[in-house]
Amino acid sequence: MFVWDTVADRGTWENDRMYEIFGRTPGDGLVNGAAFLNSVVHTDYREEFQHAVQATLQNGEALYFQGRIHLPDKTLRWIEVKGQLQSDIGGSPGVILGTIRDITHGRRDAEILRDSSKRLAELAAIVESSDDVILSKDLNGIITSWNAAATRVFGYSADEMIGQSILKLIPKEFHSDEKTIIEQVRAGRRVEHFETVRLTKSGQLIEVSLTVSPVKDEDGQVIGASKILREISERKRLEQSLLQAEKIAATGRMAATIAHEINNPLESVMNLLYLLRPKVTDPEGADYLNTAESELSRVSHIAKQTLGYYREHASARSTSLTEIVQHAISIYEPRCVAANIELRTSFPVLPKIVLRRGEMMQVISNLLMNAIYAMPAGGVLSVSVEDVQSFPHGIVLTIQDDGVGIEPHHLPKVFEAFFTTRSTIGTGIGLFVAKQFVEAHGGHITIESQTDPSRHGTTVSVFLPLSTTYDTPSTP
Repeated sequence: MFVWDTVADRGTWENDRMYEIFGRTPGDGLVNGAAFLNSVVHTDYREEFQHAVQATLQNGEALYFQGRIHLPDKTLRWIEVKGQLQSDIGGSPGVILGTIRDITHGRRDAEILRDSSKRLAELAAIVESSDDVILSKDLNGIITSWNAAATRVFGYSADEMIGQSILKLIPKEFHSDEKTIIEQVRAGRRVEHFETVRLTKSGQLIEVSLTVSPVKDEDGQVIGASKILREISERKRLEQSLLQAEKIAATGRMAATIAHEINNPLESVMNLLYLLRPKVTDPEGADYLNTAESELSRVSHIAKQTLGYYREHASARSTSLTEIVQHAISIYEPRCVAANIELRTSFPVLPKIVLRRGEMMQVISNLLMNAIYAMPAGGVLSVSVEDVQSFPHGIVLTIQDDGVGIEPHHLPKVFEAFFTTRSTIGTGIGLFVAKQFVEAHGGHITIESQTDPSRHGTTVSVFLPLSTTYDTPSTP
């Protein structure tokens, strides 16, 4: 506490606490206003102190000042000054009775709190605006926070998910992963870049990469976990596409090498068959010889294509699709009989279309072989060609079997290069090549399949427009 005569500008009394606050001793004497302003108050706050005193002396307002001061040892402190005019003390009209408090610790705590609040606000803004999913959960797996990216990726709002179990986002077959993650977090360990699968509100499975960190209280005890999740489905698709492209390129190089090596032996076999022809007098044997020559010509044709000897579209011509299908069936019919497969066909008279005969023969052969492999215990194989009157006008080849069928989760992948469900004999190239050839003609290929014991089998439909990609005015 202090008493200050502002008219005489001298302190008339102060208690011992004043000496402690300002780092002085009673022997230093009382400090007048000018000395306090010029030597004690920090330069940044002197003008503010003068205005406070003037408002008290001129308007009778309560004195209030908060600012920084210098101690004799140059230490900086914060003080708060409060006072009132006391006209009845000492007979002077300008006497102020007041108090001074050292508020350094309070200011420091307030600044720390303000800085912490600012940092928390900045952190909250970062979390909320992040493109990555950021959420937190307790050690029981109950979600406690949920950012905007989580809503965008999973489709659930924060209200729908806070208070819910994290297992709501995890497919059942991956629930054991969550137990492992929680155990790591409880031990205070961080889980980084853990790739797994998660489930959205719409039921879609997405591939994600997780980083999970322990959350600790002020005593260092783990009380929960923060999780950063990044969707990597697109990255995985790109990686898979790149891998497929590399495989296709490698296969192409290998195929060219093989084609080069088999070209000469093929020519030799063709010459031997030519020499054999006059010696085959049996009509049935002659038919088999014709088929063998035709198939060897097709192999030679494929080899030449692979080596790039000529462009296939040069040989595109107006052809009956039915005729090509019948020729393919004549080749595979003996295999069907041996496998106890009943062949059912429907071939009405249809208009000719411009096709690459060798490519379409490859498509049909691949589809027939797939159907035969799908019926190891025998069955029914139906092959039909029909006219489609609706727009776009064209021809549809349908090959249907009542074999084992294709699992639903495999169906989206059947046209991918190197994908096969036959681990011992399949290469995964047949349907991929068939799709490329069909689409190059301006058509499309679709597949439907069921594995239900009471109703199983596969249906492949190939649509070719009446006017294909190779149907030009110059085509003979």
